[in-house]
Amino acid sequence: MSAADTSKELSSLLKTLRGQYAQVLGAAQSSCVLFDPGEPLLGCFLKSFMLWESTTAKAAQAIRRIEAALVDFNELRACMPDEIVGIIGERYPRATERALRMRTALNIIYSREHRVTLEPIVGMDRSQAREHFDRLDGVPAFVASRVCLCGLAHHAAPVDSRIHRRLIEAKLVHADSSPEAAAALLEKKSRPGELLETYTLLQAWADDAAYTSAESHLSDLRPRHKPVAEHIRKEQEARRKAARRAKLGPARALRKKKAAKERTRMGKKKPR
Repeated sequence: MSAADTSKELSSLLKTLRGQYAQVLGAAQSSCVLFDPGEPLLGCFLKSFMLWESTTAKAAQAIRRIEAALVDFNELRACMPDEIVGIIGERYPRATERALRMRTALNIIYSREHRVTLEPIVGMDRSQAREHFDRLDGVPAFVASRVCLCGLAHHAAPVDSRIHRRLIEAKLVHADSSPEAAAALLEKKSRPGELLETYTLLQAWADDAAYTSAESHLSDLRPRHKPVAEHIRKEQEARRKAARRAKLGPARALRKKKAAKERTRMGKKKPR
């Protein structure tokens, strides 16, 4: 398909989607304010993480659960991955991987800024903001692009595997292409200021798809993420062992006390 044909196909698709999802476009495009109204970018960051490889309805439900269970972003940062999974639900798409990635990113932000904040990227241009997110291990390209688009009004196209499959169905990209290549195509074929509408329509279209949810796993993490994931796994296992020791502590202490008494009793019976 030529470049001109691709542009025509994209325009035709968006025209169709505008008719199908007019109510989505009619909804106000406001920032997702969570926990702290002074950190709208963090709210956008969290919502983008929950939307990645999921649907808008599931993400909204997960965000409500997070707000009900936690006090602020710092408490979310301190949660262990299994605790995050427990909040959003084990059946949430890629729950374990999502929890690992999000916790990793939030802790890197904390280590750099000494608090959980994305204020440093306010005022950055598109390339600087993307570079900032690229240095946050665990952040998928979809999440970085969505924060840049919805939070910073940059020219960026969020594309995960669900949106990518819709673009393949529409024959706008090849079946063997990647979500990153599809995102680059959308950015190239869209005028400045158009991508927010384009993404909103594609997200609504992907939400309606009956795609099988991917299982939670870590095999597709990039190599630079795997050491971090391994560290978190060890940290999580150490916490489980500590919990088991605390649970068995009273019984173990009682057994030791009985054994000591038995040794004392047996010692008294020994002939002199």
